[in-house]
Amino acid sequence: MPVLTLIKNAEVFAPKSLGKKDILLGGRHILAIADDLSMHGSLPELEIVEADGYYAFPGLIDQHVHMAGGGGEGGFHYRTPEISLSHITTAGVTTLVGVLGTDGVTRSTRELLAKAQALDFEGVSTYIYSGAYQVPTRTLTGMPRSDLVLIEKVIGIGEIAISDTRSSHPSEQDLAELASEARVGGLLAGKAGVLHLHVGDDDQKLSILFHLIDKTELPLSTFVPTHLNRNPDLLEDAVRYGKKGGIVDVTSGIRPDKHDHVSVKPSKAIRRLLDAQIRPALITMSSDSNGSSPIFDDRGKLLAMGIGSIKTLWEETVDAIVQEEVPVETAISIVTLHVARILKLQHKGRLKAGLDADILLTDKEYKIQHVFAKGRKVVENGEAIVFGTFENAHDIPGSPQSNDESGEKSEKRGRPMLEPSDEDEDDFPDRDERQAKSRRRHYCC
Repeated sequence: MPVLTLIKNAEVFAPKSLGKKDILLGGRHILAIADDLSMHGSLPELEIVEADGYYAFPGLIDQHVHMAGGGGEGGFHYRTPEISLSHITTAGVTTLVGVLGTDGVTRSTRELLAKAQALDFEGVSTYIYSGAYQVPTRTLTGMPRSDLVLIEKVIGIGEIAISDTRSSHPSEQDLAELASEARVGGLLAGKAGVLHLHVGDDDQKLSILFHLIDKTELPLSTFVPTHLNRNPDLLEDAVRYGKKGGIVDVTSGIRPDKHDHVSVKPSKAIRRLLDAQIRPALITMSSDSNGSSPIFDDRGKLLAMGIGSIKTLWEETVDAIVQEEVPVETAISIVTLHVARILKLQHKGRLKAGLDADILLTDKEYKIQHVFAKGRKVVENGEAIVFGTFENAHDIPGSPQSNDESGEKSEKRGRPMLEPSDEDEDDFPDRDERQAKSRRRHYCC
């Protein structure tokens, strides 16, 4: 891994347009952005990335990902899988926030935290919300507030379900208490302390939130309702909420298809919110990746089941730019700068010297070419070059994909996938050493 990386001649959106610039990366940070950062003399550990004809954007921040899996509506076989590192990075996402969702029984906040730690080690930045759909909600320490204060990766409470038959139908008092826990926990820990709310299809829409903000002094910035493009009526409620100064989060993974004839396409929902004069800084978008997407009929019968994809986040951002004519700076801010500000991730969401080197390079058709996460190139020429530990099952002895040995006795089965290194004090290769062993495929842990 090079000590320094120089990105040359990219058209930079920080997300504000800066024109054609060079970007110098060192370690996990951006060291400088300037017109010409050509290096004079011999620097053998400098990698130069020629980016003439490319756009440079901040890496995307996805604030709603079922990183440890989700779902379960319809039975155990509908439990969705964990997300893999290369799925995240090839989608242009470099920072993500994990949620549990419907299933707070067979899945736990501990499991979510462990997955977040694993992905962080493998190369992207991760955070989680403490909780699940239900109230009282699921926690690590027994109290949502203490989760926020004591667990570094916990930045809020959620996703708590409202206006949904799968919720526990929390009262205004229940939500007020949870919002207070989130706010005070955030104040004590210097974190965002948001209450992240799943909003379902019920006719109540955002009514409980309107009542709550009228009856309490809780700041609107405490509440982050999501899935607001689920249907046109809910989107209109979101317009009312946004006009009051509330944050409105569109879900890129909820969009019309052969089973869903109700939802509003995310890029069109963004256009609607902007046309309604909602302040752009209040508009965000997240993917709901790896969550289940059940379609029920009027009687509650399950008709179809899908799974959210993290790739929709960039797809709908591009559609907002190309199809809905949303200015590039505005569209990019919705999935970078605005999210970072709301979640108080001061080192994320912008391209600026001193901040994390999370960078997305695309061609002029907005096709992802290169991705840097925490200063390390993880996608090159549109293909992942850094992979999670078990992403290539063919290399795992005893896996179903290792057909050469299936059904036969093998002494290699069950053995460690990675060999020890004599050079490491702990007798196990560190991350950078393991990743340096292969230019074609890297394994991060």
